[in-house]
Amino acid sequence: MLRYDYSNMLSPQIKNNIFKKEDLFKLKIQNFNKDDLTFRNLIYSDVTWIKNLGKEIREKYENYVVVGIGGSDLGSRTIVNALKSNNKGINVLFIGANTDPDELKDFFENLSLEKTLFNIISKSGETIEIIANFLYIEGVLENKFGKENIKNHITITTSEKKSTLRDIASEYEISVIEGVGDVGDRFSVLSVIGLLTADVIGVNIDNIIKGAIEIDEKTNSLNPEYNEALVFAELQYLSFEKLQKNISVLMPYSKRLERFGFWYRQLWAESLGKKMSITGKEIFAGITPIASLGSTDQHSQIQLYNEGPNDKTITFIIPEHFDSKIKIETELPNVSYLNKVSFESIIKKERLATSISLTENNRANGTIFIDSIDEKSLGELFFFFEMAVSYLGNLFNIDTFNQPGVEKGKEYMYALLSKPEFEKQKKYLNKYIHE
Repeated sequence: MLRYDYSNMLSPQIKNNIFKKEDLFKLKIQNFNKDDLTFRNLIYSDVTWIKNLGKEIREKYENYVVVGIGGSDLGSRTIVNALKSNNKGINVLFIGANTDPDELKDFFENLSLEKTLFNIISKSGETIEIIANFLYIEGVLENKFGKENIKNHITITTSEKKSTLRDIASEYEISVIEGVGDVGDRFSVLSVIGLLTADVIGVNIDNIIKGAIEIDEKTNSLNPEYNEALVFAELQYLSFEKLQKNISVLMPYSKRLERFGFWYRQLWAESLGKKMSITGKEIFAGITPIASLGSTDQHSQIQLYNEGPNDKTITFIIPEHFDSKIKIETELPNVSYLNKVSFESIIKKERLATSISLTENNRANGTIFIDSIDEKSLGELFFFFEMAVSYLGNLFNIDTFNQPGVEKGKEYMYALLSKPEFEKQKKYLNKYIHE
């Protein structure tokens, strides 16, 4: 079961931290009802239909391509990165998280299309990157198989609302996957968006859900003594408010959790970076997330974290058990201390040594321990951080679930692309264009 060791976030271990464990009990979560969190509904939904759909895809195709951006991409990448090596499903590929023409061209050069299914994912059905990628993919498939056969190689995942993607699906008779639910893109990993990818690679998605539910049950109390996700949020909040630590580093000690850091980065940035409070006051809230990787970034970032500005909290994630038990065998005298030592032992000691060095330099750090890199632990991690960011948004008194700073950029992008209904914005933007 996931556990959070936060002793190195508090005084007296961190001498310049002015808060102690008892300060956690002074913070109050206001007007917080877990039943209002729409992403919670996902883990209590029937997923039988997702498993049936995954089975159908595995039996019919050899390649499954996720065409998504943001949460429609990052969650699935995290699942594949963490769990693919343990399973025997079909090949999962990713495109659409960019409109880089070189990446798109390279992607298709060595792809066999005959047994490939593209899942075009956009909750709104209007995401420009996804529509652009779809139009290119549609052209490639039409040239290869004819317009009437495009529907055999594409499915579209979107909401029930009318949208551009739904109109396209109707035009080409493409099947539509619903069931995303009323959740924001960055909270969609435990919906069909992430779970279908998991099932396609052969993962037991019931175990992912089981891990999430166990964390949900642990967060029934708003008493920090029993709710580690709340403790995590409160320590992030106190570090920001009392000590101006406005950077949060997440550093898994597992290559298979590297992508989890990128998923977390979106969750933290879009949920917490807000100009306005719920009451309409300008507050410019936000904690900047950094995705790091142990032990790799001990040799690229820890120097800064140990001796640079003391404006960060560092959170490690490490499994208690690694799948591989490989050991070093050597008779060389100058490295005899490594003989019979497992790589699991080395990476665990590297994490511990880094934590101690940070603590000695009064740099706040904590560690999340999980049992192993498996379905259940990944479900625990996803839900732990979704709950933690919900608590943190409540403490900041912001709307955790909107993203107005993203929407304005989308409007300007449409204007620059001369979408008809954005002519007014295009005239406004002319004063910024110097090309």
